[in-house]
Amino acid sequence: MAAAPLLVRLCPAPRAAEKALLKLQSYFQSGKRSGGGECEVRVGSEPGTYWVQFQQERDKKSVESRTDHVLEMGDQRLRVVIQAGEGEPGKSPVTAQASSSSPPPQRAARGHGDDAAGEVITKKIFLTVSATLNTSMFTEEQRDKITIICPNLKREGNPYIDGCEKLTGDFTDIEKAYHYFKDILAGNDTNGNFPHSGSKKDLEDENGLNSEGMNELTVLSALYEYFNHTCKEEIKVVQEHFGVRIKIKDLYNGNTSICFTSGKSPASIQKAKDFFIGTFQRSVEDLKQEKIPVRNSSALNETIIKLNAGFRNLLAKEEGNQLLLRGPASEILAAKRFLAKEDENSRAAKNMKISSELYRFRNGVEVDASMFKLLETALSKEIEDIKDKFDTVIEKKDSSCGQKVFIIFRPQIKTSDMSSHATESFINALQNAFAMLREKVISWKLSEDQKKRLNTLLNGKQLEDLHVKLKKTEDKLILSGLPKHVCAAEKHIVNLLNIEDSTQTISRTPLSSDLSYQEATQASEKKYNSGQNNSLSSEGQSKTKAEEDNTDACPICMETIKNKEILRKCKHAFCKSCIEQAMTYKQACPVCNTVYGVMEGNQPEGTMSYVMLSSSLPGYPDCGTIEITYRMPGGIQTSDHPNPGKPYGSTTRTAYLPANKEGQEILQLLRRAFNQKLIFTVGQSRTTGAGDVITWNDIHHKTSMSGGPTKFGYPDSDYLQRVRSELKARGIE
Repeated sequence: MAAAPLLVRLCPAPRAAEKALLKLQSYFQSGKRSGGGECEVRVGSEPGTYWVQFQQERDKKSVESRTDHVLEMGDQRLRVVIQAGEGEPGKSPVTAQASSSSPPPQRAARGHGDDAAGEVITKKIFLTVSATLNTSMFTEEQRDKITIICPNLKREGNPYIDGCEKLTGDFTDIEKAYHYFKDILAGNDTNGNFPHSGSKKDLEDENGLNSEGMNELTVLSALYEYFNHTCKEEIKVVQEHFGVRIKIKDLYNGNTSICFTSGKSPASIQKAKDFFIGTFQRSVEDLKQEKIPVRNSSALNETIIKLNAGFRNLLAKEEGNQLLLRGPASEILAAKRFLAKEDENSRAAKNMKISSELYRFRNGVEVDASMFKLLETALSKEIEDIKDKFDTVIEKKDSSCGQKVFIIFRPQIKTSDMSSHATESFINALQNAFAMLREKVISWKLSEDQKKRLNTLLNGKQLEDLHVKLKKTEDKLILSGLPKHVCAAEKHIVNLLNIEDSTQTISRTPLSSDLSYQEATQASEKKYNSGQNNSLSSEGQSKTKAEEDNTDACPICMETIKNKEILRKCKHAFCKSCIEQAMTYKQACPVCNTVYGVMEGNQPEGTMSYVMLSSSLPGYPDCGTIEITYRMPGGIQTSDHPNPGKPYGSTTRTAYLPANKEGQEILQLLRRAFNQKLIFTVGQSRTTGAGDVITWNDIHHKTSMSGGPTKFGYPDSDYLQRVRSELKARGIE
């Protein structure tokens, strides 16, 4: 039974009574704003007064329990005062727009008969009733269902108003339809399938069943914030296409008011509202929200910018020192995966920096200054390649009164420190170059005039320009440098001294490095790229090998060779005792690093498997992907490991190769390396800094499908060549 009408007064009385009536009806129908519910408002007998007829007694009592009712009209704030007294009895609360197809009936007498009799009279009065339905608020399925509930109800489109549908039937059908749609708006229809019941209820508060003349909506502020962020283009369409202006006002109670104004006809406002409501409801469909704790608050703003730029249907913002994600569940999940990847890459970069800081040569490689000067031109191209490959810069520092020089590699960008890899590659190139240095001992009988000219040459800088070092003993000259430089310097001296016939010359092959052999080979074992091609020409290398075959000096002890031992692959010669001792450190030639025998590492037990993926890697669009999985269980360290008897944990690693011919070849080489226990070792991780863990053993893998070299992924055009060289350095080719 409908509640008794409630008399209210607006203070001060508004100038436009009709507009105030619509505003009041909208206000009292909003449970959030006034505490009310479904009602009808009529103008009272005195200016500024209005009768409010609530359908439910509880809605009326809820309104009466509040004392702070305020109605906003433009820039006015009108106080709504509830008046004491009863309303007009017998007024029908019917809210549908009714039209009669019969002649006007006689007015029935009031006060006679019960409620049932009144209902019968009402039904007889309205033989047919029509109502205009706002179709934008309901799905097609929901509108179709009303014809099942009311088979005699007629539905037809309204040719004059877009987004509306005309319903025609007897009073009972229209009443059933009204309550059916009202229940849907209230969220009571479990089969209604509304996208977001909360947003529907918000829109219902300002957008009743017959919403003509209303130009204001109230929605949850959180929903509007998301809509405004993700649907900027749609909002622009509403304003430009329909010629309306949208004014937004925060009501400071968790709601936002959306007001439509236009200099055109009211129909344009209604069309704009219908379009806006439909778009709004679709955008908040299945909307979810999640808060994520923030590890690095200093980078939070940058993270928010990345998320909002990369995910169109997601709103990311800071809220209470946490990262708030609002959007569909699929978008939130994708954003969380992105954040996990970013966090992993950030930690990898940080750990890479820690690894570089722990690196033994982080302060540089110490080299004899005079020897480095002899090699600098030969190494210049090699150094440039290393700088480009590992994104580093080189720094040279003199020490010990200029007798020594430190070669230091530093990262160009702090977030990706690969300076340790650059240093290892430089050590490898330096060793190869040192192995090619030659000394030539020359015996001449010189006149006093020639001796003077020779002393002038020794005191000048001409020989520095020739990249050789000249040392004079009693009756001998010793030239040091690369073969072609020594040859050129000898010709220069002969021409300078006018010597026609030289006496017998002796050549030998010293290796003058400040790194001891054992230290050099240990550093070489850790090198990033043992297959680097130095800038010395192949022709020069061939000449050097020929000279080595004929030399009488052992490259290890620098003395005359005793019990000559010639290595079968590279043909370098050594003292038998020297090369046997060297091979105990590393099964490779000390001069050229050619591997001999089967190299076996200390890799723990584990398994290696692979699968073929149909997706392609960046840089290899014409083939699939090989996904390699290493599963290494935990165990106890043996005598081959740093801390025998201590445990190490398990790990699983995944790596990727292109599924082309070269990728298949690398896969088989990696399989051999794994069987020879060379892929992993136990020690300190270069990426995390943790000790007593299973870690890579300097055969580099691509652990990500994308991101480029700095993120251990593709594209990286030189990777397959580099890993092939690393494997070759271990005798796997």
